[in-house]
Amino acid sequence: MASQRDLTGELVEEIRAAVAQASPAPSVRPELGRPEEEEVRVTLNRALQYVTPTIPSAVRLSRAKRFLLRALRFLWRDQASFNALMLEAISNLADLLEAHRNARETRFGQFKEELERIEAQLLRLTERAIPEWERRSAIQDARLAILEAGPRSGTTPSASREAGAHAPPPLPAGVYSLFEERFLGSAPATTEKQRSYVPLLRGLPGPVLDIGCGRGELLRLLAQESIPASGVEFNPIAATTCREEGLSVEEGDGIAVLSGKADGSLGGIVALQVVEHWRAEAIFAFLREARRKLAPGGLLIAETVNTDSLSSLKAFFLDPSHVQPVPADALRFLAQAAGFTDTRIEYRAPLPEEERLEENSENDTKLNRLLFGPQDYALIARVPPAREV
Repeated sequence: MASQRDLTGELVEEIRAAVAQASPAPSVRPELGRPEEEEVRVTLNRALQYVTPTIPSAVRLSRAKRFLLRALRFLWRDQASFNALMLEAISNLADLLEAHRNARETRFGQFKEELERIEAQLLRLTERAIPEWERRSAIQDARLAILEAGPRSGTTPSASREAGAHAPPPLPAGVYSLFEERFLGSAPATTEKQRSYVPLLRGLPGPVLDIGCGRGELLRLLAQESIPASGVEFNPIAATTCREEGLSVEEGDGIAVLSGKADGSLGGIVALQVVEHWRAEAIFAFLREARRKLAPGGLLIAETVNTDSLSSLKAFFLDPSHVQPVPADALRFLAQAAGFTDTRIEYRAPLPEEERLEENSENDTKLNRLLFGPQDYALIARVPPAREV
């Protein structure tokens, strides 16, 4: 009996050791950071507490010990609990993997949507940039063609005697086109600046003539409104580019082309940033011709640099083809002397607030008006309706 008790005691000690080895004390683990991961770890630790110990074959009296181990199997009555906990842990692990997979798919979907958004944005930017690149390329090609052809005959059109000679830009046409591209603003910016003139040109008693139409920004705006219009441009490169885009533009001197129109045949005449290229006698000749060619109720718009704002004079002197600045009072007087009776001045292109002085006093307001006033002004002159002429 003593031997049997010794064997039983030894077996119990080995069972305890096996259980201790199979279920070691939980070690300190770093936090996983996610509730579902912590739940998996806790469930597995609980399952380890129910691991069934085993007797290796090499130990002394292994057969008898295994017999006693089976006899004492009531100690492992919680095997079902172990199995349930293992299944729960595996299920939680599967849920965790599924959650990770769904999270990856969600992030991938968001990344794909962002890529598609960027691609669409780049496509829109490219679509807007291509016409500008093509126009610049056309200017480069035209400039090279002019340089290769040498001096052009008849590049200086004759103007009326009372206007005097309308001198061409002091730079070759190609060089001046490049100057406009670099310093006078992009075509979209110019388009937005000129858009406010469109309402004034609706419902006029005849077509509109844009003298010095440049790159054709205003003509495109008028075409969108189905307002009949044509242009005159002295620079052959700009005129050719406009015609290639389907705009009705004649190359030549603005005053000469205007003089060739029938009296009263035009509903509107526009000259934006043009009169500063002429001397006073040419400006007066232009205004007289405009008064003759406009039908009753017709409209004249002449925009130029605002000489009352010192900051705007930088733009005037930047352009080497400018002849002289034209004060608003002087241009309005010349228009009235040419026969216009309904005239007014509109100041345009104000500077942004961040480029002006902060107005904390009346003197600040005066300084802003003198130094940082609107950059341009427009003479608006109407021909009286037929019953008033």
